[in-house]
Amino acid sequence: MLLLLLGGAVGAQDVPHVHEAPAVSRDALIRAFTQAPNGTVPLNSFTGQVREFTLEVHEIETEIAPGMRVKQWAFSHPGQPGSVPGPELRVGVGDLVRITLRNTTGRAHTIHLHGITSLAQSMDGVPHTSQAVLPGQSYTYAFVATEAGTHMYHCHVETNLHLDMGMYGALIVEPREGAVWVNDHVLMLDEWDSHQDPDVLPHKATPNYHLANGKAHPLIPDLQVPQGEVHLLRLLNVGQEVHSMHLHGMTFLVIAKDGQNLPLPYQADTVVIAPGERYDLLVKGRDGTFPLHDHIPPHGTNDGVDPGGIHLMVVGGPELTADGTPVAMPSTHDHGTPTPPAQNVPVQSGTVEVHVSGFRYAPAPLQVRRGIRVVWINDDLAVHTIEVKGVTISPPLRKGGRFAFTFDQAGTYTVVCVQHPFMTATVTVEP
Repeated sequence: MLLLLLGGAVGAQDVPHVHEAPAVSRDALIRAFTQAPNGTVPLNSFTGQVREFTLEVHEIETEIAPGMRVKQWAFSHPGQPGSVPGPELRVGVGDLVRITLRNTTGRAHTIHLHGITSLAQSMDGVPHTSQAVLPGQSYTYAFVATEAGTHMYHCHVETNLHLDMGMYGALIVEPREGAVWVNDHVLMLDEWDSHQDPDVLPHKATPNYHLANGKAHPLIPDLQVPQGEVHLLRLLNVGQEVHSMHLHGMTFLVIAKDGQNLPLPYQADTVVIAPGERYDLLVKGRDGTFPLHDHIPPHGTNDGVDPGGIHLMVVGGPELTADGTPVAMPSTHDHGTPTPPAQNVPVQSGTVEVHVSGFRYAPAPLQVRRGIRVVWINDDLAVHTIEVKGVTISPPLRKGGRFAFTFDQAGTYTVVCVQHPFMTATVTVEP
């Protein structure tokens, strides 16, 4: 039973194999469903804390992929910048939850608590069955959190438009008992039409970017899952398209769907998640770093350019070789193959051109004075993206494309191509 997984006395290392879990009869499941209480849970029946949140809506502009800035409608706490997804709301089983929507815009909005079934109809956030929150108004949604699970909130006014503009966030109900996972990670999956205009109706989006937590690769942060640790990965699909999430190098254990514990968890390395669905997956860290990505090929691109879209890395322990020995790290005092001499560029040149040809940078490495402008020019047929690590990144450059950056700070910078990470170069900037 899944209860074995969630009990506080079970350690992360003691997660049982799927075949060890006892089967639950079909009749017992049907009987439990038909006999379970259903309907509004009175607010005065809460047994935990009173948790109160206030959400506002703001129009923001943000970068969803390198060089792609878009307008979004974003939730935020008062006094905080808006973000897509909106603030993550976490409560506990038994808590009385109050979420006040303060409509700071010129449009009508609501909050629908997707997956919460203990609430009254007036708290459901669907305008024609409850009410809309008009500009300048506030409304408080309240419910008792009865069961642990992964849920979300979103606006339900003109849903196709307001969701496409980014009005959503995660709502997590945490269990009272201890869990076997050390940490948990939330990934809200969505897509974006970079050409959409909310003032043009009818709204017919044609997505050309696919996002996890509001960003596309390479802007999606890695997931840190140290070797031997068990973490929980919460997948939520708040968009309009199906996603097929695949994890390299390891399997995961699917333990819950749509906020409901599965009687018999199962192992997989790919889960297909439809709009509105949520899955909870246990992942155990291992050696090395492996991709987690949407296996639907167009969903791994940014406007058709690979790599992009829903693609991130799960970072575990130190990498091992195929024979199980640690991968040797390069020595900081390595006196092996000499480094090619850097090209010294006169200060008065002002601009230095670097040509990308044959999947190499020329010149590389490069040594310049502070204030020099470097222009990369793609001479290859293949697309390249110029990333100066930790500083800037270009949009994908097709043949003939150019990208310029002025180095105003001294230091040594690493340059890589996002599409072809084996391509590296250095720029040393002198004072």
